[in-house]
Amino acid sequence: MKDKLIISIGIFFLLIACKKESKPNPLLYINRVNKLEILTVDDKCGEWGGNEKILTIYRDDLKGQLLVDYIEKTKNCKNGKEPQITKSINRIKLTQEENELILESINELCQTKLNKEEYPSHSGIFNRIMFRDSSIIISDFPSVELKSLNNLVTRLKKK
Repeated sequence: MKDKLIISIGIFFLLIACKKESKPNPLLYINRVNKLEILTVDDKCGEWGGNEKILTIYRDDLKGQLLVDYIEKTKNCKNGKEPQITKSINRIKLTQEENELILESINELCQTKLNKEEYPSHSGIFNRIMFRDSSIIISDFPSVELKSLNNLVTRLKKK
């Protein structure tokens, strides 16, 4: 009887120790209708803008995995035309680390926006993070390169 009790307690603690820690599903506000768009435009052509990187983050169902469509547009400064799509990758499945990079990019843009003095400018980097329902719009011009966003884009291009 005592042996069975000790074995049962041992199995109980073994099961608790082996229990996989489940991380919460981040960014639940994002779904197939209310997508999150991240846009960054560099200052390659001065006041006429530059190359664009656009990430559209969404889900197919309410609590499914986050997906992203990535578009890269290159601008020719000599002809003044709209930037042309040079890279497009659709339906990239995001990992937990990439989800965290999205959150870090949002935080980084907020801190950049809130911790600088406003001054007039005709050129510079433009960054915007926006929900399709316009509940959150954060845009910054002139801005800085977002390190977290650059890390995320680098990871996405390797997939």
